[in-house]
Amino acid sequence: MNHHRRTRLLLCVAALAAPALLTACGAEKSADADAVAGDPTSTDAVADDLTTDHLLTDDDTVYSDGADWFRTSAFEGDGQDVFNPCARQSLKGTGATSVVRADFELRNTEDPSAAITGDFFVQVVGEYADTAAAEKAWSTVNGWLEECRPRPAGVSDYRSLQTRKVVVPGSDAVITDSHYGPVPKEVDEFGDAAYIMETGVLRKGNRVTVLTSVIIGQDYNFLEGTPVEQMLAPAGEHLDQG
Repeated sequence: MNHHRRTRLLLCVAALAAPALLTACGAEKSADADAVAGDPTSTDAVADDLTTDHLLTDDDTVYSDGADWFRTSAFEGDGQDVFNPCARQSLKGTGATSVVRADFELRNTEDPSAAITGDFFVQVVGEYADTAAAEKAWSTVNGWLEECRPRPAGVSDYRSLQTRKVVVPGSDAVITDSHYGPVPKEVDEFGDAAYIMETGVLRKGNRVTVLTSVIIGQDYNFLEGTPVEQMLAPAGEHLDQG
């Protein structure tokens, strides 16, 4: 399914609409939520220091035929913007002792001169003092995605469609599929589109990574698994890299 081709015009007009939502989230502390848990085979804390080497690279990213995600920045710390529109605080706010982050943009791989804007993909990784602290943060982040409250300014509608378990060896991993809006009228004249958000949350040992993908469109169907679903396994592998 070539979702990129069907929504190219929407993406081009919405150059600033979606990323702006990342700057408007509250800082209210979240209670833990009952999220869907996996059965990790290992909960040992990793020994090496957390660096940007533990983030996804361009070789790991997946989107669809004709388009792919490309990393535009990788740095230590939470960054200036929140990592997810529903995030109530940064990973440091959930107790992480260190954080690294990467931001990605979608590019047309068939025609590099064709600009694609209005979408975003963010990965953050947090390291915690121990496995118990990481488990608590994992549940907290998943809890934020259930109702997305308090919501960023401009988001009046949010629907969490499903939370699904993803099998990643040695990890707890789930994905929450959700929609939010409204999309500005200058982008979606007839009100048919939404911000389609796919958020993967994975814990491995004392580390948690969150993958947030947001696309403006009307559908999000992929025959070989959704992009975040395909990227969770390599994200987990990178957490072990020394």
